[in-house]
Amino acid sequence: MFRRIMVGIDGSQIAVSALAEAIRLATMDGAAIHAVSVVESVPDIVWPGPGFNDPAAHNRTTRATANAALARAHDLFILTNLAGETSLLDADDTGIASQLQRQSKAWGADLMVLGTHGRSGVERILLGSTAESFLRSADIPVLIVPLRNHAESSREVSAVVSPPAV
Repeated sequence: MFRRIMVGIDGSQIAVSALAEAIRLATMDGAAIHAVSVVESVPDIVWPGPGFNDPAAHNRTTRATANAALARAHDLFILTNLAGETSLLDADDTGIASQLQRQSKAWGADLMVLGTHGRSGVERILLGSTAESFLRSADIPVLIVPLRNHAESSREVSAVVSPPAV
């Protein structure tokens, strides 16, 4: 059904669930898969006050987390014999969702898979939702995968990598 599946990942447990679902679908459909991580760098300015980190250190950590997530995705693609690729992109002033939109068009994706925290109310307003932003302007089908607990996400990945013998 789908030929080119793109999945947005960021190293979170939500992204693990989304990646597992994207791999499952790609395996079923014989589709190509592309894992994309978009990092937002914070400006290199002085952050006064307690609890604030060094912006350069924050940016390095964010990029390292994204690279580790993409390396894990690449390993899973190999283990599942999928034609997969990964990309690390920098967010621009239009945001992560817009960058994912551009990449999905450039790559020719026919399905986008994204995870969601399932936040609502003030929490969603304050923290935003990349999945919701992407969905509002999507011109391809979008599969939204909800947050699952860590053990369930790990089982999903294990099941995708080594499905039970029939």
